[in-house]
Amino acid sequence: MSILFDILREAGEEGEDRDKLAALVGPPSLAKGEDADEDNAFTDCLALGQDLGVVLTDQDRVRLAEPYRASRDGFLKVAVRLMVDEVETAVPAEGWVAGAIAWMLCQDPLELLPWTGSGATTRILNQLGAQQVYGMTNYSRFQQAVYWARALGFVTRMHLREEVVVPDPTAALLERLDAVLPVGGETTLATFIGNLSRLCPVFDGGSVRREVASRIGAASDERAASPALALALHRAKQRGELEFKMLSDAEIVFVPGMLGDGRVSHVSRPGAGA
Repeated sequence: MSILFDILREAGEEGEDRDKLAALVGPPSLAKGEDADEDNAFTDCLALGQDLGVVLTDQDRVRLAEPYRASRDGFLKVAVRLMVDEVETAVPAEGWVAGAIAWMLCQDPLELLPWTGSGATTRILNQLGAQQVYGMTNYSRFQQAVYWARALGFVTRMHLREEVVVPDPTAALLERLDAVLPVGGETTLATFIGNLSRLCPVFDGGSVRREVASRIGAASDERAASPALALALHRAKQRGELEFKMLSDAEIVFVPGMLGDGRVSHVSRPGAGA
């Protein structure tokens, strides 16, 4: 999809010929069958772009919607904004990626999600039931959701004894740091998490996160960071992006393993010369 996005942005208002795009994005080697025509990666990308409102089609021409032609943002920045940050609820069809990511972030990183087999889908069904599973109806669709979650910075994949998925939103957190806490700034951790959740609703306290957590019966405690967010905070600290401290007269948020006893009141972002 990133390739299609870049080609169409370069093409400008006139767009590009559909057959030419199909040959570039979905060559015959990627087709699902010998007579698949466009039944390949190209049609999947085109459908996704149309669902997001990013791509427009007109007979034999394909073009980007006007707001995205002059944008300097790459496809993933556009996608995370449309599929996650601007989503208010996971219920509509367009909210399924945000809902799937929120579900993954409700899981404890210590309880790894199997990449293959029925382990992940069994957990999904046990927690969510069969009616609304945010597109993760089988292990193949779960893997599709993981592809998005990983590309957008909310999970990682690791190969231990088997390949597993780890709810780890470190990359997504770091991507939003400038908007949440400027370099050299300091605030309470409670305020930091609140600002983060308003910017990205799948993080602790966000509207989509609360919706999904309520469905699976996950405890919601504003005084404690979830295990997935705690992991991201630890990694941000290890990378020198964030620092934490405890002041006895301030509001406390519990972050397991941080500052010894897990009690944190303030977070700061070291200045450029720190």
